[in-house]
Amino acid sequence: MKKSLTTDEALAKLEYYCAYQERCPKEVRTKLASLGVPRSAAEQIFEVLQNDGFINEERFAMAFAGGKFRVNHWGRVRIRIELRMRQIDPELIEKAIDSIDEKAYTDLLQQLFEKKRAHYEGKEQARDKTAAALIRAGFEPELVFSVVNRAW
Repeated sequence: MKKSLTTDEALAKLEYYCAYQERCPKEVRTKLASLGVPRSAAEQIFEVLQNDGFINEERFAMAFAGGKFRVNHWGRVRIRIELRMRQIDPELIEKAIDSIDEKAYTDLLQQLFEKKRAHYEGKEQARDKTAAALIRAGFEPELVFSVVNRAW
């Protein structure tokens, strides 16, 4: 039988959880539920975390978008979809997407294009496979095809 947490113990766990890495409100609520915290106590804990700055939806969106772009090489489309799945406010999603530097974005697309083109070189339908890979990475189809059509 599992011992239930007191409100203070749950708060301490969630403070550590949020301090370790940026978390969106949905993740925090899910964690509270997984710890078995009653709904009324969970809402109190959530408010305390928000008031103390452990949860900030805008900060999360900005960090998520920047990280996924720089580290995972995701395009704007994929980042937007992932943020929607995390129930982030649409205005904050657009703000996070707009924070991605346009030159860095096009440079990354060009770099990934060159890498994929080399990977598929000599294969049947190399052009289509290259374009499909870039679109799956979350880059806008019209942008992908403009890069692909210039090279082929």
